[in-house]
Amino acid sequence: MTDDRQRAFLELLEPVYDRLSRYALAVTRDEMDGEDLVSATVLAAFEKFDRAAPHENFLHYLITIASRLHKRRRYRERRRVPYDEARAAMRPSTATPPDTTAEIRIVMDALQTLPDKMRETVVLFEVSDLSLEEILGIQGGTLSGVKTRLRRGRERLASSLGVSLPGAKALTTTDRPVTVEIEAPINRVFLAQESYV
Repeated sequence: MTDDRQRAFLELLEPVYDRLSRYALAVTRDEMDGEDLVSATVLAAFEKFDRAAPHENFLHYLITIASRLHKRRRYRERRRVPYDEARAAMRPSTATPPDTTAEIRIVMDALQTLPDKMRETVVLFEVSDLSLEEILGIQGGTLSGVKTRLRRGRERLASSLGVSLPGAKALTTTDRPVTVEIEAPINRVFLAQESYV
């Protein structure tokens, strides 16, 4: 079936291939771009061959596909901006600084020491900024159970990090990474929300 389909397609393509190539070269004004356009056109036409290909005026069908593909490419090209090395060098880096990466690893390791449900409670409240009621809806149980897990999780996390709990400030969700300020060995820990995905 596939061989018959290919054979039928090639029988229609071969007589009009040169004319399609000339059209592609004329609209792109570049030999390589023209070849790319022909290849993309032939592929698109072959993929739809069983369903939509009109056998009577196959060249018109191919040129319609080529025209649409070329217009789409030109639209994309217009939206491209030439690379400016000086401007690129001025952009601030979005990479996490090495010292912050180490701090994140310390906090992540400390989180892993908590029991699963307790860890989930702490992450949902402190990092995802969910209310106690929302956490209750996810975890089930009772509201006092959620509060207990959160309190104990905070205490165990603070103990693992070697900090005192009263010095820690609550996490809030902003457009920037969530920040915990701790007054002990780690002064600032940035917990990027993506770390928990």
